[in-house]
Amino acid sequence: MGFPFDTPTWDGVSGAIFMGLGTSAPAIFSFIAIVMAILALIVGQKVESGKYRSHK
Repeated sequence: MGFPFDTPTWDGVSGAIFMGLGTSAPAIFSFIAIVMAILALIVGQKVESGKYRSHK
């Protein structure tokens, strides 16, 4: 079953409903999200440690 375009509810709909199902899109998007999170942690740590050192 797909998206219930003819009814306003999700009753009776099962399974994942997005266009990337069954392709490599979930893996690619997950990898991109992991890389972005790691970069945010690295950049944030550099900024915070620099501010901490300059405050003393």
